[in-house]
Amino acid sequence: MRFFVAATVAVFLATFNLGYVFHELVMGAWFQEQEHLIAREKFIIPAIALAFLVYSAILAHLFPIYRRHFGRRSTIPLALQFGLLMGVLFDALQGGLIEYATFRMPFQAFLVDSAYHVLVEGTVAGLVLAVVYQRVVERRPAAVRRAS
Repeated sequence: MRFFVAATVAVFLATFNLGYVFHELVMGAWFQEQEHLIAREKFIIPAIALAFLVYSAILAHLFPIYRRHFGRRSTIPLALQFGLLMGVLFDALQGGLIEYATFRMPFQAFLVDSAYHVLVEGTVAGLVLAVVYQRVVERRPAAVRRAS
């Protein structure tokens, strides 16, 4: 439970804030130009935050299962693989491609946004999960790990 809560909070803080930096500060003007026909004038920030919180909780719930499945493999590369996989599943396929197919979203906007979510956000989420896992789970004595 300690890992779940710590990882959910850490992944949420990292990805939600990084998402703002990328989508608003770095690429905001470009996205506005690309999506002006379909974008809202003002984003519904609480809904965006809720989506990031749910995403973070799902990652925190699934990562220990994924980690156990691969046994002795190193945590950081495994977490990076997991983060990239989750980025593809949650954004590139579910969100990005469906948005492109549903709305009048330019294909290049889909490519840039999905690439960000998979390569940057997925990598960051994986690294955060690895660090929290190493600090919370792997540093516990073996007897405590087996009991939980």
